Amino acid sequence: MQILINLDSTHPIFPGDGIEPRAKALMESYIKERFFDSLMYQEEVQKDFAVWLEAHQSGSTASLQTKRQEIRKIRSAAEKGINTATLFREMDRLHFDARNNVPDKQTNFALSHLIDTDFINRMAKEAQDLSASLTQRRGLMLFGATLMVGIRTSEWTTARLIQDNPPVLPGETTAHPILVVQTVKTRNSDPDPRYLVLEGFSRGALGMIEACVEMTATMNNGHLGQLVRGMRQAMIRITDDPAALELIEHIDMKTARKIFTVESRRENRSPEAVSAALGHTTTNNLRWYAQGDTHCDRITDIPLARASLNATKKIRDPLAEFNERKQLAGGKSLTGYPDLGIQTPGSDQDTQNNATLADRLLNNQGNR
Repeated sequence: MQILINLDSTHPIFPGDGIEPRAKALMESYIKERFFDSLMYQEEVQKDFAVWLEAHQSGSTASLQTKRQEIRKIRSAAEKGINTATLFREMDRLHFDARNNVPDKQTNFALSHLIDTDFINRMAKEAQDLSASLTQRRGLMLFGATLMVGIRTSEWTTARLIQDNPPVLPGETTAHPILVVQTVKTRNSDPDPRYLVLEGFSRGALGMIEACVEMTATMNNGHLGQLVRGMRQAMIRITDDPAALELIEHIDMKTARKIFTVESRRENRSPEAVSAALGHTTTNNLRWYAQGDTHCDRITDIPLARASLNATKKIRDPLAEFNERKQLAGGKSLTGYPDLGIQTPGSDQDTQNNATLADRLLNNQGNR
């Protein structure tokens, strides 16, 4: 039996008080018993469930801890399920959101839909319009380049593009053009440079990045601030939608970095891979950048830079580390995290002692 389901339909089959509670409960039991597995097997249903759960929890009076536990339990089940990779990713995303409240969530959500392929095309057209000021055109160009590589505004002044005979990075098998930047927000006094792999970038995209590298090489924060103001003024001219005009007031270069993150997550890149590209050392801060609608497919067609495979492996998940420490100390695994099967120090000796004690008790009983 095959059934077509429209997940966007909101028309109740029994409007008003058209069904008695007991009858409704029987129908719900039928659906649960007959169709639960078939429905949850579908990726679109898994995405829709995540949307429903997020809305359900936002209206719930349960504590944040309870909400996180709910998400972890579902994520743990999805990790072990069949064809539930989409559900696992969605629960992983919700878990990031639930760990801390993120300000301006609705604004970031709306911006993640505003900046699409059509918006970028209008930006590109405006950037070529000589009637716009040079500052405005440069601001649009820098914003567009940041959408592709996701680096901080201040990191542009340290950027270096290698596209002719680039080296094969450790852990990689093929050479691709590379953007080398110096991570500016780090606790290391002498941090290593960050390598962003520009795999699949066209000549035009590489040329745009190269132009931004040259343009920002000698700029200070004041110059960069002028580019942001010019970019915003140019964006106002390319739209006449009142809602969009209001959103544009919130756009800055950090917005491009956030859209880069959202698009990367829409492409199903792992939290570790995206964190590495952003220049983070852990997955903790990803929730601040990934705010937006990650339920849908990508809505831009621009290429996205990625971190090297080796850099991705170095990203830490603090909760996973805490889970390991907790089990080493003899505790249980965190909900939603694997049981690592760790034997605590001295556990073998404890087993031997228990066996010896049992032998003594048995022997004593036998001697009686």
